[in-house]
Amino acid sequence: MESVCLRLDSALARQIEHDMQEFKYSTKTEFIRESIRDKLKNNEEQRKKNKAWKALFAARGALKGKSRFKTDEDFYKWRENEGSKEIMDHYEKKFGINLK
Repeated sequence: MESVCLRLDSALARQIEHDMQEFKYSTKTEFIRESIRDKLKNNEEQRKKNKAWKALFAARGALKGKSRFKTDEDFYKWRENEGSKEIMDHYEKKFGINLK
């Protein structure tokens, strides 16, 4: 295992101690490790969502000029409403994520 040294301001250290007690962590190290794991997991989920949104936006380019999307604004309105559900369901299934 690799060691890492952190300097925290006193307010943040007190917040960690408070949350440690509330969530039943026995050490600051345990609390910080779990926080880092959660952050890394959330980052990976966000990467998947970003990839799916980029694919959806790229698909919009193929339709632009050949359908009702004349501007990016038209596409964004459509994406937020009824028409996007079908494509979003497709990409949610393809990438295994929830885009809603």
